[in-house]
Amino acid sequence: MKKSNEVFYKICFDSLLEGICIANHEGRIIMNNSAVEEMFGYEKGELVGKEISVLIPEEQRKIHLSYFQNFIDHPRKYKKGKGREFRGLHKSGNILDLEIGLNYFTHEGKFYAKALISEIGIRKRKELRIKEKNKNLEIEVEEQEGQLMDLISELEFSNIKLKEEIKERSFAEHRAKLALEKEKELNIMQTKFISLASHEFKTPLSGILTSASLIQKYNEVQANPRISKHTNTIKSLVGQLNNVLDDFLFLENSERKGYPMNLSRFKLGEIIKMLVEDATAILKEGQRIVISPYDLNTEIRHDRRVIDIIIRNVLFNAIKYSGKNSIVSININTGKDLKIVIEDQGIGIPSEAKEHIFDRFYRAKNALPIQGTGIGLNIVQRHLQQVKGSIYVESEEKEGTKVFINLPLTVKD
Repeated sequence: MKKSNEVFYKICFDSLLEGICIANHEGRIIMNNSAVEEMFGYEKGELVGKEISVLIPEEQRKIHLSYFQNFIDHPRKYKKGKGREFRGLHKSGNILDLEIGLNYFTHEGKFYAKALISEIGIRKRKELRIKEKNKNLEIEVEEQEGQLMDLISELEFSNIKLKEEIKERSFAEHRAKLALEKEKELNIMQTKFISLASHEFKTPLSGILTSASLIQKYNEVQANPRISKHTNTIKSLVGQLNNVLDDFLFLENSERKGYPMNLSRFKLGEIIKMLVEDATAILKEGQRIVISPYDLNTEIRHDRRVIDIIIRNVLFNAIKYSGKNSIVSININTGKDLKIVIEDQGIGIPSEAKEHIFDRFYRAKNALPIQGTGIGLNIVQRHLQQVKGSIYVESEEKEGTKVFINLPLTVKD
């Protein structure tokens, strides 16, 4: 039974994963398990009888003997985990990273030291990698903190710049508002001045028209075709000038209270006929007005004066901005709506001017040498908006202009 117990304990001793090494007071190994032999690369039983220092690197053996002697003189227990890490020497000469727990006991009056040995190379390498990763992480955190601080600084600087920009924009908006109010004030003053001047012009024009009529009457006694021709021209031109002055007066009315509509039913042909007759007074040499066939008896319900202004301004512009021997065509279509297309062979509109042609007092650069006020199309557009109509212009510089006017046949009160 005793022999059987020894075998059993030997099996338990050798099956431990931790290395167990027992040395006597002289520092010689008297017993070790298989784990120690595997750890240090020795054959079974090869370590028994050898000094414990054989497991220590040569350069550390002297200090190890000092520690071992001190342990014998003042024995203490070092629990596993609270023992010391040390370097071990493999039989091959390789250095091992180890951890040791120390204990002691006496048997039959003799002192023995027992060491529990674990190889911690893998753990040390893992710890080293963790330390390196932690160090790298710390470096990365520091870099990111630095970048974050830089971003915060940039953000603070951007906020300061933004506040300055907002302040400048607010100041610019304030100046723009003041400029707009000043412009409105100047426009009102300009409109008032034009209105006053228009009223003043109407009185002498009325006198000129009366005088021309009297000359015609006196000419009836002894008719002179030349006098009749010139008096008719005077009356036509005075009428045109009166129309221009009426346009200026319309601007004032529309600025203040809007243009009052005076609706009635009338035939479109009457307006077209009168406009063509008036236009003959300003036709250049060889110029012709060509009207496509349309229903002369078509009735529309509108403000007669408004329709006159719309068509007159577009027609007279076509004549004014076209050269000698050119054709101005008028195409009229009376379907669901009234559609009028007036086309000329004149100077056309430069591309950069197209978006401004309905602006008040605007004149394209190629139109500056030709007399004009720059308010005609602005008034046309205003009138068309009032009667729910529209206007569209197609034009290329030096290739003529085509104006499309669309009007409802009837305007409601």
